[in-house]
Amino acid sequence: MKHIHLAIHYFKTHTPELTIQHIQDSEHPLLSGFKAKTATFLSNTTLEKFVQAELLHDDYTLTKDSKRKLLSLSSGERRILLFDYLLKNDPEFLVIVNPFDSLDVKNVARLQKRLTTLSKHIPIIQFFSRTSDIMPYVQYILKLEDNQCHLQPISDFLNSESYHTALNLTQALPKPLPEAKKHLPHKLIELKKVKVSYNDKPILNNISWTIKQGDFWELKGENGTGKSTLVTMMIGDNPKAYGQDVILFGKKRGTGETVWDIKQNIGYFTPSMMHLFNGQHSALNMVISGLKDSIGLYKTPTDLELLLAKEWLQLIGLNTITNTTYYNLSETNKRLILICRAMIKHPPLLILDEPTVGLDDKGASMFINLVQKISKDSNTAIIYVSHKTEAELKPDFIFQLERSEAGSYGTVITPTD
Repeated sequence: MKHIHLAIHYFKTHTPELTIQHIQDSEHPLLSGFKAKTATFLSNTTLEKFVQAELLHDDYTLTKDSKRKLLSLSSGERRILLFDYLLKNDPEFLVIVNPFDSLDVKNVARLQKRLTTLSKHIPIIQFFSRTSDIMPYVQYILKLEDNQCHLQPISDFLNSESYHTALNLTQALPKPLPEAKKHLPHKLIELKKVKVSYNDKPILNNISWTIKQGDFWELKGENGTGKSTLVTMMIGDNPKAYGQDVILFGKKRGTGETVWDIKQNIGYFTPSMMHLFNGQHSALNMVISGLKDSIGLYKTPTDLELLLAKEWLQLIGLNTITNTTYYNLSETNKRLILICRAMIKHPPLLILDEPTVGLDDKGASMFINLVQKISKDSNTAIIYVSHKTEAELKPDFIFQLERSEAGSYGTVITPTD
């Protein structure tokens, strides 16, 4: 019997668990194969349960064959471990939620091959954000309307989709408040022959990298090559920087500067921090809070601060939703606002860690457009960390990490047309 495989556009308003329940309750004849079966979820939600079990109860189910903890692994490495574990339990049908997020090119290819093989034996339901991620064995797109399941042949869906939407970024980038200007060296970050090991396993080997004001870098490398380790060293969160030739904003790490001294020079965004911003704050106040380095706004802003925040919202086309609660906004608009929040002070360095994970094609295009605008019209240096190749992303340089037995080494690449 040929199995039915579905793809569902991932919207946060319908959780995968709730959607699966509607599928199992549906009377649609093509969905009968999902009734009375147990769904197995490959998702960040499932992975988070294992992370919490490890932190709270010393439960090392996923890493019992390894000396490392889940939190010391890259998000891609964790996802592969979870998939291996789930398959050992012979799932009746598999639900995969944005399965390729945070995976490098090689691991994407490996997972695609394994899913294709698995699709011959059990039904698979894929929640996707990016159209290019839809697996070739998928036969139908499922849409949930008024709690009713509607199926559309995959070919009809692909022929009707429009993938590209750009922000209308004709307005000039808002200028920072006068007191926000900083006098820093031209070389913001200097790493010289940096080495890092965990549990005697070498991660980084002789990494030398200089980031100057206004640079636009893309940091690339396979899962586990040390990208996250490098980022944590730059933002002051990694004690491995002590005793090494790591100079952050003109000061060698460990010479008396505080983590706060470092972080006030950095705007930082990664989707994993989204859960921090779940309060009932307005879109406008969320942008202003970037001036206060707070999550939400708890002090009355000045007229100048209000005006500046409104200029940022106007830049991204959201000036009509200033009083809308941030929590109720779309995923794309939330991220655009958080970038405005990070940039309102024009920080010397902006670090974007897998920033388009979970966004759909249109949202990712809008996000990349804003990043390109910031690179072009400001003196903020940008480090963009990602596995996914975004066609519209045009960095000045690529810092490529390559794995070796002695730890990853870095190569500087200058993109060409």
